[in-house]
Amino acid sequence: MTPATDDDALLLNAYVDGELDAAAALAFERRMAESPALKAAFERVTALRKSIAANLQRDQASEMLRMRIMRGAGEPAQDAAGAARRFSWRQMAAAAAIAAVLASGATVMALRPTAHFETFAAIVAGHERSLLAASPVDVVSSDRHTVKPWFDARLAISPPVPDLAAAGFALEGGRVEIINGKPAPTLVYRLNKHLISLLAMPTPGGADDGAAPARQTQDGYTVLTWRGQDFTYAAVSDAATADLENFQSRWRKAVAAE
Repeated sequence: MTPATDDDALLLNAYVDGELDAAAALAFERRMAESPALKAAFERVTALRKSIAANLQRDQASEMLRMRIMRGAGEPAQDAAGAARRFSWRQMAAAAAIAAVLASGATVMALRPTAHFETFAAIVAGHERSLLAASPVDVVSSDRHTVKPWFDARLAISPPVPDLAAAGFALEGGRVEIINGKPAPTLVYRLNKHLISLLAMPTPGGADDGAAPARQTQDGYTVLTWRGQDFTYAAVSDAATADLENFQSRWRKAVAAE
């Protein structure tokens, strides 16, 4: 059995996305055949991608929207069959123009699920990559006075780093993830044999609204997301859901008390 390396973690996404040339892909497949851990990570990532694709729904235009488009094109309202028979290139151009005007409404709503799933997938994939790497953190320290300055030196804004060791959640250190093209400082805590990645995605000006965290699960991982001061937080782990909820609650209370 050959352990996974940092290069394996980087190559995994490139392989899944079809970005490797034939020789590199063949070499990676051989490497994967030698590493059960890498093979398992590949299966989790591909299963996640398939699940996301299967759950995305294509919104259909309503009858009311169709009639508005027809009126904008200067044609009387008619049934769908009649519209299909009489639809011209002029009408198609008018429909495109009206659709652009309506983009702030129905079109945006249709795109939001895609962005949501992409963010969720990126959060889970980042946690999985950290488990494959030689170390799940870039700065190794159980001292928050070491981890916090490390983030401060690299990012414009960094999250609070509460000490939860007394509650059973030991600080392992931190790393930086890239979510939707933006850096997200990530704290890593340990509960027994389980690691918890806490991503802090900057949302300057935001505040903790006190709402219960949203919960999602995929391939044995649970993700809790909630709003905080200047950040949207996401905690991901394969720990029991009750344990992750306990972590989230204690972390939130510790931050509020600082």
